Order: sequence, then structure tokens, then C-alpha cells
Amino acid sequence: MRAKQDVKPIGTFSWLPILVHGDAAFAGQGVVVETLQMSQLRGYRTGGTIHVVVNNQVGFTTVPQDARSSVYATDVAKTIQAPIFHVNGDDPESVVHVAQLAFEYRERFHRDVVVDLVCYRRRGHNEGDDPSMTQPLMTDLIQAKRSVRRLYTESLVGRGDITEEEYEEAKRDFQDRLEVAFAETHAAETGATPIAPESTPAVELEGTPETTAVSQQVIELIGDAFVNKPEGFTVHSKIQQLLDKRLDMSRNGNIDWGFGELLAFGSLLVEGTPVRLAGQDSRRGTFVQRHAVLHDRANGQEWLPLANLSENQGRFWVYDSLLSEYAAMAFEYGYSVEATNALVLWEAQFGDFANGAQSVIDEYISSAEQKWGQHSAVTLLLPTATRVRVPTTPPRASSVSCSCARRTT
Repeated sequence: MRAKQDVKPIGTFSWLPILVHGDAAFAGQGVVVETLQMSQLRGYRTGGTIHVVVNNQVGFTTVPQDARSSVYATDVAKTIQAPIFHVNGDDPESVVHVAQLAFEYRERFHRDVVVDLVCYRRRGHNEGDDPSMTQPLMTDLIQAKRSVRRLYTESLVGRGDITEEEYEEAKRDFQDRLEVAFAETHAAETGATPIAPESTPAVELEGTPETTAVSQQVIELIGDAFVNKPEGFTVHSKIQQLLDKRLDMSRNGNIDWGFGELLAFGSLLVEGTPVRLAGQDSRRGTFVQRHAVLHDRANGQEWLPLANLSENQGRFWVYDSLLSEYAAMAFEYGYSVEATNALVLWEAQFGDFANGAQSVIDEYISSAEQKWGQHSAVTLLLPTATRVRVPTTPPRASSVSCSCARRTT
């Protein structure tokens, strides 16, 4: 959703995210809370998500008193003061009314809203499961209840909205549609097994690293950007020395790692490629090396030099993320799947700060192409505190290519 919205002006929330949860997962999965905490952060907000919790009052075979300490499964949404509508799933018209309220709230306030659809699971978790083994009393109550369809039909007929004959005709039509869908699905599943998509063949690079080099003019343009501060902007005294040094490096070489990375970003932006970097303290940089965003020493206002290179440049986003691994890395993965023309990066404060997102690395980043044919060019930056020896006579600026940083696959 965010990648789709970023194509338009900031604050244009023309796409509606809807997430469907189970009650046990909404209360128990930490990534739910991480995602809720993202909802109003400028690097992640999508104008409000509608969360629909299908509350069957059981998680596989686990009852609520063993699945959470809160009163309601949706209480975790109180952490962001989200409105929570509890609605009876046996009352379809109330469900529609609440859904409309949730939508109107999201459209007006651009904040998350939760619909707690309180219902039940008539059968077991799968075809071979018998819920009476673990929830005997609840199962007896459910078996004695008439279905939602039957209850609503009786209400409509009793009010004179439809006749019993019209109901039977609609029911037959619906059943016929189900049979057609079942037959088509069965035919597809019993046919030839689809072959997993082949991996993209490796690309043989021709020539020397200079094939990705940029001109001296572009390097100087990026160097100038770090000293062309806005009028009245007060640069921190310690940072001013770094900015002057970057200007000198753009003319005379001896480019360090921090400025080399900014050259890679800046040259892509000049070419029209959007760049999004989000991570733990990424705007300044863990090792005080990046300073992609500068703060006015007097009033705290922000200045992004790389966002002011040229009129037709690509858009540049750099955010300090919430201290999350799982949800934050997954967010950037999803962003990169949609924004195929952008360089999308997620940065851990230290390399081992990615451990909590290992499932994202295993199940998506490293295997999504083989499993689903889904491509992503998300780049993970996993810095360490290890000192790296830099040659005492690095190449002059005119020959710097930053080829590794510029390749996104």
C-alpha cells in the first residue's frame, strides 16, 4: 500500500489496506503490535488500515483464557487508541453498518480501526477434526444454533422484504455457483502439476567497473548539495567540518565510505531512480557516518541534501524506523515487490539486529522467487562495529564507480 501511495503526492491515501486476522493471532502475534505501532509513523503510515478480526473464540483448540491475558482479543489495538467495534456475527445488517462506520472513520481521520466480528466456528479446524474433544460445551451450544443464513432469512421473510420462494431461488443460484467453482478447482488441482518457475539466470557483466561509473560533473553536483544549505539553516559545528570535507572529496578524491554510499544514492537519484532507506537510526547512521538528514542546531528543522539535486531527480526517502526487525524488514520487502523501479534498503543498527526477522529472510527474500515467481530487489544493510582498513591512496573522484552499492539485485 505504501509503495502504491508514494507514487502520488505525500498524504494521498487513495488505496485502502484491509487486514484479516484470527482472534488468537491478533492477541498473540508480536508482529501485530509492531505493525500497529507503524500506523502513524511517517515512514510507514498508509492513511489507516481496517483490521477485521474473525473472532471464533478459539485458536485451533485453545480457549481464550489460555490464549491471552486481556479481556478482548482486540485490546492490543488500544495501544494506538484505535476505535474497536465489537459486532455480533449473527446479525449481518449490524456487521454491514459497522463496516461502513469503520470505513468512514478511516477516510476522515486516516487512522487504524478494528472490527471485532464476534462469531463461532461450527466445525473443527479441518475436515478430520472434532471440536467436541476439547470444547464439548461450546460445541453443543453451536450445534443447537441455527445458521446465520437461516436466521437472516427468517428475519427478511418475517419483515416482508422477500418471500420464501425468492429465498429458495437465490439459494439454488448460489449453490450452482459453488458447484461450478468446485468443479473448476478440482479440475485444476488434478491436472498436470505446474513446474516451479526457473530461477533468473546469472547476468554476465562485461567490461570493467567503469561501466557503472558516473561523471565528474555528477560527483561535484552531489558534493555541492551538502554545502548549499537552506537560507538561515544553522549546521551543527561538528557536522560542518564533515560537509566541507565532502565538498573537498568531490573535487580532490580520497572519498571515504560514508560519502561513497551517498554518491551511489545521489547518482541514482539524478538518473531518476527513487531511493528509499529505512532502518534503525539510518538518517544519521549508527557510526555517525551518513548524515543523510541534517537538523538545524537552532530550531530542529530538517534538511535533506540529496532531495535537492535537480528538478527531475528521483524521490529520496530516508527514515529512522521503529526498533523492529520482523515487521520493519517485511515492510521493506513488500515495498520492493511493488516499487520495482526503486532502490529499497533496510538497515539494521548492527548486523545481529536482523535475527528477529530471520523468517522474512528465509520465507521471502531467499525463496519467494522459487516458490511464487515473486521478485524483490530489497537490499539489506547489516553493518558491524569491526574496523575496516582503507587504502591510504584511494582512487581520485573521477574514477569512483561505487558499482557494488549501485547494483540492487
